[in-house]
Amino acid sequence: MVLSHIFELLLSSCSQIRKLGVKLFPSQNEVHGRNPNVVEWAFSGNYDPDTVVLIDASNTERTLSKREVVQLVTRLAGAFKPGSVVCLHLPNDILYPVLVLAILASGCQWTGPNTSYKQYELDHHLRYSLATYVVTSAEHLDSMETVTANLDADVEIILFSDILKPFIEPKHPNLGYRTLHDLAKLHIPLNTLTPLSQRLERVHPQAPATLMSTSGTTGFPKMADRSHEALVTESASDEQYDANQSYAIRRLFCTPIFHSYSFPKMIINPLRQGYPTYFMTRFDDSFAQRIADFNITDIITVPPILSRLAARVQEGELDRAALTSLRTVLCAGAPLTKELREEFLDVLHKEAVLVQEWGMTECGCITRMHWSQDQTDTYGSVGQVVGGYQVTMDKVSQFQLADGRVVAELLARGPQMMTGYFNNADATAQAFAPGSWYRTGDVGYLENQADGTAFVYIMDRVKDIIKTNGWQVSPAELEAVAKRCPGITDACAVSVGYGVDERPRIFTVRVNKDVSEKDLIDYLGLHLSRHKIARCEVRFIDSLPRAPSGKVLRRMLRVEMEKEGSDD
Repeated sequence: MVLSHIFELLLSSCSQIRKLGVKLFPSQNEVHGRNPNVVEWAFSGNYDPDTVVLIDASNTERTLSKREVVQLVTRLAGAFKPGSVVCLHLPNDILYPVLVLAILASGCQWTGPNTSYKQYELDHHLRYSLATYVVTSAEHLDSMETVTANLDADVEIILFSDILKPFIEPKHPNLGYRTLHDLAKLHIPLNTLTPLSQRLERVHPQAPATLMSTSGTTGFPKMADRSHEALVTESASDEQYDANQSYAIRRLFCTPIFHSYSFPKMIINPLRQGYPTYFMTRFDDSFAQRIADFNITDIITVPPILSRLAARVQEGELDRAALTSLRTVLCAGAPLTKELREEFLDVLHKEAVLVQEWGMTECGCITRMHWSQDQTDTYGSVGQVVGGYQVTMDKVSQFQLADGRVVAELLARGPQMMTGYFNNADATAQAFAPGSWYRTGDVGYLENQADGTAFVYIMDRVKDIIKTNGWQVSPAELEAVAKRCPGITDACAVSVGYGVDERPRIFTVRVNKDVSEKDLIDYLGLHLSRHKIARCEVRFIDSLPRAPSGKVLRRMLRVEMEKEGSDD
């Protein structure tokens, strides 16, 4: 039923397109009878194209309607060589969706690193994504020049400029780099440019669309390759959920736009559905006031944001009236504890719901769970499977708990799934079980319901990744940098704590006893972004426990932590 509804949305999308001054692109039947690509889908919503959709939360006069977005995408499409990977090294901004759609309309693939990345991390991202263009701001130009100069392939740097304003020469000399104003050709009449519909006919829904950095189930960050079809299907699933709301949606975003959790909700859905969407550069304490000022109904968050908002209300720093307009609060990125869930629901309007989502970069959203003030659940389900997905238990890894429950690694499959890890056949093969089932790395079980549905429960993690403040942290990356620190010969990173308290701990072997915890943390801070090491703990030991094969026995380190009573 759910999947058939999503399919109907896909079939009708192109036929819903209205004229925006000129015909944008043909109806679905005229595009070879296929489903829409991301750009066609985003522009196919049936609403007034002059409705303001994208709004800068820090300057509400800086806005974009769908008509204006279409015109800008038409100007920017073709600026990049088809088949290229284009990296947007930019913070949240209402022009970010414009740039992504222009990249896709050019027949290219988007990738986007964290703007807080240090040179070591940027080098890895650009090297493994094979990006040939980088759009960055003048603020990050120096570091980007250093990184790209050390790459094996040529990478063109393009300077961000606000194409919603006349071009102003930046304070930082551009050294001959092209800017977005150069690419947008604002001086050329729109009707003399190649029609957007003509370009989009060549962008097939099976074509690769995005490359997102992910730690996968183990090892260094990899690039999850997702197609247009995967993103459109995820967006259609979101739309089906939004269609059930009885209120007019108004959204405020502060989560990173390049993250898989935010991407469809910030890039595609506002333009497809036409609801007002406010963009903040990042989360700060002005977030709550902007909820009140803009009468926001929906936000997406991670547990640390919920914790901060609830704490401010409880401490009297924030009037709970600021949050009364909220009706739907989405939360993902890390485990949501029962205590935090109840604490946050207590400060919301009685009609509001807290929606927990479970997913990952490779898959997008897999399940949703709705919580309200009247609903309690002591077992902590992450919800029911969203339309398009299937979830099952890996029979090979099944085992029985003392209470009789059978648990195993959870497997998922569906059209939203990545096609694989970019240029990494070995990692892709390891990630999938027979039958195209993706190994999620999460251990849990399914609780079947009388109506044929099932609730998904997660008990533990198989994968090594650490989640801190909603971010994935790769133990392998922490270890690699730690072992480069002078005086350190070996290192192993594990996770301690749970939920909002989860953080990395690095066990290290040093040959120089003068190397202190601060020395190592400072060294890590030179090469890794702050969110990876801000709460990192260091323990010095004589040697790491290893198997005969040389593999570090992480479980033995965890046993030692439990003996110390330190794994809280």
